[in-house]
Amino acid sequence: MIKELHTFLSSLDMDLKSSVTNPEKNVFLAKLTDYNTSFTSYGKGSTEKDALLSAYGEMCERVINRNYFEEYYINDLYPQMKSGDFLNEKLKQFYKIDEMEPEDLIDFNSDKFEILSIPFLEKSTAKKVFFPVNLIQNLYASNGMAFHFDLNQAYYNAKTEIIERYVKFDVIRYGLPLPKINHPLNSAKIQIYDATLNGKYPVMAASFIENDEIILSFGCDLNREKAIQKAYLELWQTEMRERGRFNENIEEIKNSFNLYRHFVNLSGDVHTNFLKAPLFKEVKWDFEDLDVFTNEEYIKVYNANPFIAIHIIIPGISEVYPLEDMIYNNINQGKLYYRDKILNYEKYSKEEIYEIIDELKYSFATEIGALIGVKFDTTIFADDFEYYYKNNIKPKFSKTYLNILNLARKLNEI
Repeated sequence: MIKELHTFLSSLDMDLKSSVTNPEKNVFLAKLTDYNTSFTSYGKGSTEKDALLSAYGEMCERVINRNYFEEYYINDLYPQMKSGDFLNEKLKQFYKIDEMEPEDLIDFNSDKFEILSIPFLEKSTAKKVFFPVNLIQNLYASNGMAFHFDLNQAYYNAKTEIIERYVKFDVIRYGLPLPKINHPLNSAKIQIYDATLNGKYPVMAASFIENDEIILSFGCDLNREKAIQKAYLELWQTEMRERGRFNENIEEIKNSFNLYRHFVNLSGDVHTNFLKAPLFKEVKWDFEDLDVFTNEEYIKVYNANPFIAIHIIIPGISEVYPLEDMIYNNINQGKLYYRDKILNYEKYSKEEIYEIIDELKYSFATEIGALIGVKFDTTIFADDFEYYYKNNIKPKFSKTYLNILNLARKLNEI
């Protein structure tokens, strides 16, 4: 299977290199990098082959679902993208669309200043519902994405990921102490827990605790031992380098930035309540399916014959970021206010250009390419752009960025 995945990605002009480490017995961590785009994925497994397969799967998942491209200026990124009507009335109420301005829903990637949406299927009715691209990218990150050659297995993998992260965020957000269980993987610093929350979810957890530092991970599977193995392997994803700390301030624990750190690299803090007597007891494992939520599911399937990538959205369940980010922390700001003025400054007056230069000098400490979604062949900050403007020089795109554009184009040819 690894050979087939490598061949598929190579057909998209990706130049892949891998490395594997073995930090603990029966723990292998793989890193896979495309040298043409700098896209990187990670995998883990109890064998070297499993870890590599996991890394290749993540690479395919993020590429085909277009997740890796979200921060770049790319027109026509998604197939079947359209402007016009979006969502249904129930979803418009859930996302509080009436409290947003139209610009809050404009995508970051394209040149267009209209609301672009892509179709998902509503699971209960099989009706097509269009979700704004910017809403997806602002709220869901990669949560609920999966890749496989079998649709049912892809769905299973995506749904278990959503359940796992839902339980993780609940345990962390509310400082829930979990019941410890006896298991051969337990050691002086590692402990396995029942994270079913009194039998509601097929989830187990694992912790690494050293002094006041903690790494807390979760795993979801209908098979109890597989759920434990997922949680245990997850502990090792940064080889224990990234750690959180115990914290008594529940507001700091619930903060979206702290939760995001748990999502990205397990470095988020955990409330000291986690060390207290558990609220729940260990329960008998009795799960037959993944139907643990009553919320509607929306499913997007990408076919890359013979492979399948899937993205599941469960409003009210699978969000990684809060709804307020659509208004107060929207990812599209670089496009709305800066991109065209920076790339096409000759179209604007001197006053308009110096207005954004002043804003960039005093409001942003970010690199301009990252702000507007491109990679230049050199790092550019506000002072650098002012120099380019004064001397009528256009910064050049890097080869990496051109390769990213080429990869996006090839994807749409599949």
